[in-house]
Amino acid sequence: MDIGQVKALLEKYRTGKSSPEEKEIVEQWYALLVNTGEWEWSDGEKEQLEQAMEAKLLQQIRTTDGLQRRSTFFQKTAGWWAAATIICVLTAGARFLFFNTANKHHTSALPSPRFKNDILPAKQQVMLTLSDGTQKALDDVSNGTVSLPGMPKAVKKDSSITYASADRTSGGEVVYNTIATGKGRTFRLQLSDGSDVWLDALSSIRFPTSFPGTARIVETTGQVYFEVAHNAQQCFKVKSGKQVVEVLGTHFNINSFNGDVIQTTLLEGSLRVQASANVLSGNNTGNSIVIKPGQQATFSSQNPKLTTQELQNMDEVMAWKEGRFRFDGSSIENITAQLSRWYNIDVIYKDKITETFVADITRDLPISKVLELLEMTKQVKFVINGNKVTVTKW
Repeated sequence: MDIGQVKALLEKYRTGKSSPEEKEIVEQWYALLVNTGEWEWSDGEKEQLEQAMEAKLLQQIRTTDGLQRRSTFFQKTAGWWAAATIICVLTAGARFLFFNTANKHHTSALPSPRFKNDILPAKQQVMLTLSDGTQKALDDVSNGTVSLPGMPKAVKKDSSITYASADRTSGGEVVYNTIATGKGRTFRLQLSDGSDVWLDALSSIRFPTSFPGTARIVETTGQVYFEVAHNAQQCFKVKSGKQVVEVLGTHFNINSFNGDVIQTTLLEGSLRVQASANVLSGNNTGNSIVIKPGQQATFSSQNPKLTTQELQNMDEVMAWKEGRFRFDGSSIENITAQLSRWYNIDVIYKDKITETFVADITRDLPISKVLELLEMTKQVKFVINGNKVTVTKW
C-alpha cells in the first residue's frame, strides 16, 4: 500500500465510508498521536489540539523531500505501514478538524503582535455589463425577475442569475452581456441554453444572451467552471486568451489567472483544446489536442505546444468551487496569489521562500487564521499592516 492508497483510506474514514477494520486502524493511530504527551492541552481545548494537528501535518509534509525523509525515519523505527499511516493520519486529522470549524463564528482576535489588524474576505461587487456598456452591481439587484434595458428576461437569486431560454433560430442582432466578479466573490450563471457556469474571484465571462447559429461561443478570464448543456447541433466554445476549447456537452474547469499559462481540466465528457489566435474565425492551424476525464491540458505562451497530464484527484483544481483553499505542494507565491484575489491584499516579499506547502482551508476564515496555519511549518512568517502582508523566512 502506497501513500496514495493510505490517503484514500483516510478519505473514506473522513466521509464515513470506511469498514470497521479500516476505521479501527485510523483511530488507533489518531489515539496514539493524541496521547504521546507531545502536546499540552486540557479538556475542552479543542482549538489548541486542532492547531497542533495542523502544525504536525505541515511540518511533516511541507516538501516532497521532507516527506520522503520522514517516511524513511519511521520505517527504521516502526515499519513502513506505521510511517505511511502516521503521516497521512495527520493529514486527515488536520483536514477533518479544520472542516469541523468551518461553521463556527470566527472572531477577529489577533494571535500575533505581527498582525496589526485582521482582514476578512473582500466581498467586492459582482458587476453586470450590458451590451451598451452600462454597468450594474448585481448585489444591488433584488432577488426575482431582473428587468434592465438591453437585457432579456433573467431571474436573480442571491449569488446566481439564470437567463431565460431563447429561440436560437430567431433573427436580429446578437446581444452580449458580461458578468465579472470582484475579489473575495464567486458567482453562478445559467446561460440561455441551460449551461451552468461558476466564476471564481476576479473572473469574468462575456456571453450572448441567446445562441443563434451553429456555435455557442463565450469568452472568459480568471477561473471558470462549466457544466455545458448537450446540443449535438451546436458546439460550445470557450475562448480564454489565445486558447479555445470546444465541446458538445461536458464538465470542465479553465484557469487563466496566469496570463502566460492556461490550465484546462476535464471532469466529465470529452474536450478539444486548441491554441490559436484565429481558431474562432475558422483558422484551425493552431495546436490541438483532445483530453479525457481526469486529464489537464496546459497552454503556455512561451511554448506553443499544448501538453497534458493525468491528475490523480481533482481536489486542488475544484476546491475553489467548494469554498476552500487547497494547497498540494504549492509555492508561497501561488498561495499568496490566491489569498490576494480573495482578501484584496498586497503582498511584499522580504525573503525567498523555497519550501512548498500542503493545506486544506475553508475560505470563510479571516486571513490571520490562514497565515497562522502556514506559520506552523516554522518556515515562513507574515506581518499584516493594513491591507499589506509581508512575507519573511521563519
